[in-house]
Amino acid sequence: MLDRFQPPGPRDEPRISAYCAWCGGEIYVGDGVTSVYDPEPILVHAACEHAWIECNVVHERGIAGENGEVT
Repeated sequence: MLDRFQPPGPRDEPRISAYCAWCGGEIYVGDGVTSVYDPEPILVHAACEHAWIECNVVHERGIAGENGEVT
């Protein structure tokens, strides 16, 4: 009979499926992730997505000038 108060065994621990391309942390089976291209598809934690995008996609923010420049 299964003892419901028994601590989880090693087989009960979630498996690591990948590592986050932003923070390097472990991504476990069932975690929320975002797949991004860099130039190959990579995974980042859902919580790391915004930081990854800010660093790797956004070039500049500001106000659009008459000739398409950012001021």
